[in-house]
Amino acid sequence: YIIIVAFGQTLVLLTGGIDLSVAAVGSVSSMVAAKMMIEQGIDPYISILVACLIGLLLGLVNGLFIAYLKLTPFIVTLATGEIYKGIVYIVTRGTPIVGVPENAQFLANGVIGGFLPTIVIIMLVICVILAMMLKYTKFGRHIYALGGNRNCAKIVGIKTEKVEVLVYMLSGLLAAIAGTMMTCKLASFQASIGVSWVNPTISASVLGGTSMQGGIGGVVGTVIGGLLNQTVS
Repeated sequence: YIIIVAFGQTLVLLTGGIDLSVAAVGSVSSMVAAKMMIEQGIDPYISILVACLIGLLLGLVNGLFIAYLKLTPFIVTLATGEIYKGIVYIVTRGTPIVGVPENAQFLANGVIGGFLPTIVIIMLVICVILAMMLKYTKFGRHIYALGGNRNCAKIVGIKTEKVEVLVYMLSGLLAAIAGTMMTCKLASFQASIGVSWVNPTISASVLGGTSMQGGIGGVVGTVIGGLLNQTVS
C-alpha cells in the first residue's frame, strides 16, 4: 500500500514538489467508498471508482493552488492534508464503518495461483503503466523537464502549470487507490487509515533514487526503495 502511494509521491518529487496530503486524501477517498458500499448498498466497483475520482479532485485542489497561485507545495499540501483529515473526523466522528462486501475484500486479500496476492498484482500493474508513461510519453518527458529546470521548460513551450496540476492529480488518485484497498483489506473503514504514510512514501522514493530537487528518479526505483524502507523499519 505504501509503495502505491509512493508512486504518486515520486511523480511529485520529480517535478521538485512534495505532497504531504497523501494520507488524508487516501482517508477521505476510502471513507467515501465505505459509505457508498456499506451504508448506501452501491456496487463496490462503482464505489471504488467514485473514490478514485474523489482522489483526483482533491489532488486537483492541491495542484491548482501550487501551479497557478504559486504557493509552496509543502505549505499547501500540509494545510489541505489537515483540512481533509478534519473532514473525515467530522463526518465519521472517528467511528469505524464496518461490513465491506466480500467481493471488494478480495481485491486486497485475494491470492492468485495460491501464492501471488492481488494487491501485489495491482501494485505491479500501476508500476508498469507509470514506468511506460515516464519513459515513452511526452507527458513523462515534461515531468522530468519541469523538475530539471522549470524556467527552461517554460521557455521551450512546456505548459508547466498543466503538468504540475496533472501530477498532483495522479498523486491523489494513487493515494485514493491505496486507501480504498486498505479499507477492503480491513473489511472496514478506520479514520486512522493512512496516518503513517507520509514519511515512508518520501523515504521509499528517495531510497529508490528520486531526487528531492526534481528531475531524477523513477517508479521502478521506488519499488526497491519501498522494500528497503520496510526492511530497515
